[in-house]
Amino acid sequence: MKNLLILYLTVSSCAALGQDKNSFFALDAKMNQTVLDSSKYILWVHETDSARWQWDYYYTWGSLVKSTRYADHDGTMADGRFCRYNSTGDIDSTGIFDHGKKNGSFFKFKTFSKDSIITVWQYDYVEDSLVKSIDLLAAQKNKTVDSTKEKESEYPGGISQWQRYLIKNIQYPERAQNKDIQGQVQIIFKVDKDGNIADPYIRKSVEYSLDQESLRLIIQSGKWDPATKDGIPVNSYKIQPLNFRLESQ
Repeated sequence: MKNLLILYLTVSSCAALGQDKNSFFALDAKMNQTVLDSSKYILWVHETDSARWQWDYYYTWGSLVKSTRYADHDGTMADGRFCRYNSTGDIDSTGIFDHGKKNGSFFKFKTFSKDSIITVWQYDYVEDSLVKSIDLLAAQKNKTVDSTKEKESEYPGGISQWQRYLIKNIQYPERAQNKDIQGQVQIIFKVDKDGNIADPYIRKSVEYSLDQESLRLIIQSGKWDPATKDGIPVNSYKIQPLNFRLESQ
């Protein structure tokens, strides 16, 4: 038997595309459609639960290049989270568009080591106008300790039950197995004050099928116990690394 999974757990628009809700396109280096064997990129266009259209650009057998959301199928109005990635699949920047305009906070990241990605800058926008830039590394050095009583969000039953859920439900995608693709995917997601999973996105990408399997596990994990501050439920953000490894026998 060739492939066994070892799972380590740690605490530009294309012209007029069809209206299919889940479409794949092979693209050459100039972003023109081609056949898969000659492609440099693949583009996955799909409708999200919020009725937006998400365009995910991947290297054909590698990591994400960018992930973008639009209010329309043809990608003419940015609406939702935009993520850009560096050549090794680490997130470079992210932020949310609101009907074509930047609103709220956009973040710039820096990769410090193989598994370490740090948020270094925050840019706050109002109606596409930059109103504030924050050096987060400098701010972290000057941050005072908050003495308020806080409790982190967690999966019901704690880390042991979370590991059990992942091990029971993980599936190693055939696409990645056939190409012997391995690596660590990292997912950022919010646990809202009602314990719902919201806004999951990829922090570190490896390959299309491994990324989507990691997102599926997070999205389908059900209700969590929310974080609390002074006993009151609050929103919180989590980072989940998932290492995919293949062994030969």
